[in-house]
Amino acid sequence: MKIALYYPWIYLKSGIERTILELTKRSRHDWTVFTSHFDPEGTFSEFKGKKIVELKKIPVDRSYLGVLKAAVTIIFQKIDMGQYDALYVHSEGLGDFITFRNHAKPVICFCHTPLKIIHDPCIRSVYLKNNMLKAPVFTAFSLIFNFIDRLAWKNYYHVFCVSQEVKSRALKAQLAQSKDMEVIYRGVDTQAMQPTWKYENYFLHPTRIKWWKNVGLSIRAFEEFKKANPDFKEFKLIITGQVDKGSNAYYKYILDMRKGGLGIEIIPNISEENLTGLYKNCYAVLNTTLNEDWGLVPLEAMAYGKPVIAVNQGGPKESIVHNKNGFLVEPTAKGFAEVMALLAENKGLVLDIGKEARAHSLKYDWSNFVNYIDAYLESIKT
Repeated sequence: MKIALYYPWIYLKSGIERTILELTKRSRHDWTVFTSHFDPEGTFSEFKGKKIVELKKIPVDRSYLGVLKAAVTIIFQKIDMGQYDALYVHSEGLGDFITFRNHAKPVICFCHTPLKIIHDPCIRSVYLKNNMLKAPVFTAFSLIFNFIDRLAWKNYYHVFCVSQEVKSRALKAQLAQSKDMEVIYRGVDTQAMQPTWKYENYFLHPTRIKWWKNVGLSIRAFEEFKKANPDFKEFKLIITGQVDKGSNAYYKYILDMRKGGLGIEIIPNISEENLTGLYKNCYAVLNTTLNEDWGLVPLEAMAYGKPVIAVNQGGPKESIVHNKNGFLVEPTAKGFAEVMALLAENKGLVLDIGKEARAHSLKYDWSNFVNYIDAYLESIKT
């Protein structure tokens, strides 16, 4: 089959771009990727070998004006679907709008989340707390966006949700009925990600450095851990991840937080090779994202045989079994620090959790995900 895939922005190294790469690489079908903003230097290098069609360009600016400009452009964008059997949309909000002029063929949605700033109550609360003067504009924007988005969702033939958390958001937003949606978990390359069973004395926090990733929590937690456990002075914290143009202010904020914190290293825009090395040898992995949609970081940690400490919200509650293959804690420095200390003083527990984590990760191998999508596409072929 020939499938057209649409995602508005391909310019970062996030879980969505990784999902697109793995799907188009492993599928038995022929995929063409359509996007409204392509930056081959900012995203994974593997995209340079893909069939990419850049449509009318939209801004990556997530201001209200930037989102409005992008939305209008996408709504009126036409894709020549003549040679394709279906349109497969990666959605986290604006991607839905491509369906208005492109639904003559079946349109399948892979929903990473309905627009997060509106439909994730945790993120919405933090945003409004930090932007109280924008509350009236936000309210008006939400009402208009929701109205248009519900119309766009009527064009979906079927919806895959990345987690039960995301499905519940879509249901609460009245975007679709439960019978028209199903959850399918995206995953990791368990063949490439092999445990070394080495545990060096550093906690690793791999993440995109953005405000809603709650990176500051890992710094506060590590400082609490060191303060309460002075005997563990050899332990370090390494924070690493992509910093895009829109996150420079938050990156500076994180650097300022780190000042005075002994044993904290921040590595921006790390290479995939170096990140792999950090994963292989770390002691444990931190995941501080508030109400994560699904979360590839916990799965990557498990694949490498590492205990993961994650916030007890959202997607991680679906992949982590507390005290068995990882830990779920409240988003407080004290909560994270206590588990870090528990692991630091008990390497046997680290290894036991790591072995359980590795075994659990195998169910999320990319091959399972891609085979399911391929089979579904074949079932709708006319």
